[in-house]
Amino acid sequence: MTSALRNISGLTLLAIVIAGCNPAKNKVDLAPLRASYAPVHDMEIVVSAGITLDEYSPRVTDALLKFKNSEDGCKQVAVNLIDPSQKSQAMEVCRHLGIAIDAYVAAKGYFGDTHETDLDPFEEGKNNFIDNREYVDLRTRFPGLEEVPPSNEDNPIPSRIYWRGPVLQALWKLANQESQTAKALIDNLSQQASL
Repeated sequence: MTSALRNISGLTLLAIVIAGCNPAKNKVDLAPLRASYAPVHDMEIVVSAGITLDEYSPRVTDALLKFKNSEDGCKQVAVNLIDPSQKSQAMEVCRHLGIAIDAYVAAKGYFGDTHETDLDPFEEGKNNFIDNREYVDLRTRFPGLEEVPPSNEDNPIPSRIYWRGPVLQALWKLANQESQTAKALIDNLSQQASL
């Protein structure tokens, strides 16, 4: 009876080892990463189509709500991954998507005229500029933000002002870059999962 018990114990142990090595069991569902990417990608489409502030505002609010609803799932994927490299990539996806959605939300405050010659930059009731302090704060919040030239470069730095239009475009460009980086990481993780 002892040898029969050993054979059963050996088979049980072998089954546990084989089940633990089954790659299908170690795969993590990447759908939450894609769900977090979807509202950011929706904003890319909205921006590329051209949009007014009145149209943009509800769209970015919807995208933010969808992103916030999927953000925990995004982070959970990173927690569930075993491979440190994949875990790191999943965390980077969440970080890049967070920056992208934050930039889209911040952009809402920068709709305004560009520096076209036929526009009056000092038209009453319009706020087409931001001051240097706000610009520096924005660059601190978004270190990857492309530099925007001031509208009055000859003035000393503290008194410089910046057109809102180019700041808006720089925020959208940053959001797009962050989104594309996240998408490439998701594709890479997906490829690794299929191996």
